[in-house]
Amino acid sequence: MSDDERPEEADAQVTPDDAERPTRWYRVPRRRRRWPWVFMWVAVLVVGAGAGLAVASYQLLGNTLEKASPDIKLVQDAQKAVDPDVPGEPVNILLIGSDKRADKEGAGDPGRSDSLILLRMDGDKGFISMLSFPRDLYVDIPGVGMDKINASFSNGGPAKTIETIKKLTGQPINYFVNIDFEGFVKLVDQVGGVYLDVDRKYFNKNVQGDGIDDYEEIDLKPGYQRMNGKDALDYVRYRHTDSDFARIARQQAFLSELKRQTNRFGNLPEIPAYASIFADNITTNVRSVPRLLGIMEQSITTDKDRIARNSISGTPTMRNGASIVEAPQGEIEAKVERWLNPEFEQGAATAVVSPNDVQVQVLNGNGRLLDAETATDQLRQKGYDAVSGGNAESFGIPQTIVSYAEGQREAAKNVATLFGADTVLSALPKAGTPDGIDVRVTVGESYDGALVAPKKKKAQPKPTANVVDTTSLVPLAKRIQKATKLKIMVPTRVPTGSELKIVRAYRVNTGGEGPQALKMVFRVPQGTYWGYQVLDWADPPLLEGRTGVVKSGGREYSTFYDGKNLMRLAWQKDGVTYWISNTLDYALSAETMYAIAKSARPLDRVTLRPGAKPQEIPMEQDAYTP
Repeated sequence: MSDDERPEEADAQVTPDDAERPTRWYRVPRRRRRWPWVFMWVAVLVVGAGAGLAVASYQLLGNTLEKASPDIKLVQDAQKAVDPDVPGEPVNILLIGSDKRADKEGAGDPGRSDSLILLRMDGDKGFISMLSFPRDLYVDIPGVGMDKINASFSNGGPAKTIETIKKLTGQPINYFVNIDFEGFVKLVDQVGGVYLDVDRKYFNKNVQGDGIDDYEEIDLKPGYQRMNGKDALDYVRYRHTDSDFARIARQQAFLSELKRQTNRFGNLPEIPAYASIFADNITTNVRSVPRLLGIMEQSITTDKDRIARNSISGTPTMRNGASIVEAPQGEIEAKVERWLNPEFEQGAATAVVSPNDVQVQVLNGNGRLLDAETATDQLRQKGYDAVSGGNAESFGIPQTIVSYAEGQREAAKNVATLFGADTVLSALPKAGTPDGIDVRVTVGESYDGALVAPKKKKAQPKPTANVVDTTSLVPLAKRIQKATKLKIMVPTRVPTGSELKIVRAYRVNTGGEGPQALKMVFRVPQGTYWGYQVLDWADPPLLEGRTGVVKSGGREYSTFYDGKNLMRLAWQKDGVTYWISNTLDYALSAETMYAIAKSARPLDRVTLRPGAKPQEIPMEQDAYTP
């Protein structure tokens, strides 16, 4: 029976009696909606699929761009604000999430911007980098003055927003895309939905007149499922009782699964409908079909492990009775640097560069007498070809800044380690930098007159699994297996401190009589959730995204890494697929996840390892998962 003939999901009834049994993330303001880049990916992927079908699609793209790039004042003003797209250079695209698309004439209220993301596509280095800005970030808007960054859109549409971001970051912007939120739902529905493993239960229902701020209502159950547009929108935007990190992680998960499942789009006959949705819900200054195709190609072919996500954090505060976010210039420069030169493996070793091959210019950025000369002498003692360049353009710079010329980033990283962990790394502008300068050091107030002695690395102990033995899950699993006929293997080791919060037996909503499934949601002491999934489906789309295979104990495990973090571990037996999902904050080590997986046994062969002392784990049937 085909997937399309299967019925919508239906949860099996399990009574309460059955319950016997390295990447850094930055905090942003609570109301931040950081998902419009997902809309952009949907758009380029589905329209890109159409572009590859036939020569006629080239004309379709041309018509789509013509509609999305109308000859109106809003687009004309924005076109004047952008920088030329130089062949061979990275392309910077500003994504603006707003609550409306410009009207036919482009006159009147441009709407309100809710999200701003600067996208960098570097074809030579093979990565895509994103830099997000809090909507309440307090900035200098050209021609307006100090205000929240989202006021730039209200005061001048995309053009004023482009000018503001360029002034804030010092980076060029080649294109803009103004995205209408509502089109997201239409696009996801048009592609037939996206399969996703939902980590826990998401629920919020507003009560009128209770005096509590209303959030978007949502009722989403845990487990692997096909999400329609509305559910997908609710999932990536959810912000009630949740952290900004969790929202970013959910968006990343959605993007990853979307990219994995794009092979289904090219065979669909509704390509013109995709183009229509795309054209009706964005405004952009991209008018060249070949340029759009180039952007699409990189969007589709760039591996998710080469997509970097950065955000300005800042500090929430109040000004004139309004909540704002203030970010020091040092943080902005540091985040721009990471956006320009992302590191895709945290803790990667710095390359060894001979100091006497590096010419360093030292400037005084703190105003203290002779600090630049002192730092210059200290660098010379380390073997660097260092010279004092006098004073920086201004004093009061809080953190020391180490800037580098093209091709000298590794040298700058070595220099930066000498000034402490808080040193800001940034790129020197191509224009205005003296010839022969490889690295420029601007000593800030953090410099105390001495360099930092490199610390000797201590030998790290071999990681071990943090688990306890248990048979608590066996009685419950037996009851579910009897009721559903689903062949179940159950783990006999779980992470220390785990509590079983939700048990859901259901059919996946693939259409027709969907495959049987079981999802167990566990909470760990950190407050986040890991999951154990059983799925009577031999080839779910999720398996297409594995990053490697590990053979151990007679089993073949599919690994799913996000950088250096193991986010999922899957295996199969007798046509049934099993996997363990890490928490959104990767609280489980790889060793712990392997220990859980290796302990899984069929219900009629459950045994504990020799000397094991089984523990009872707390269990609930359908708990609240904040």
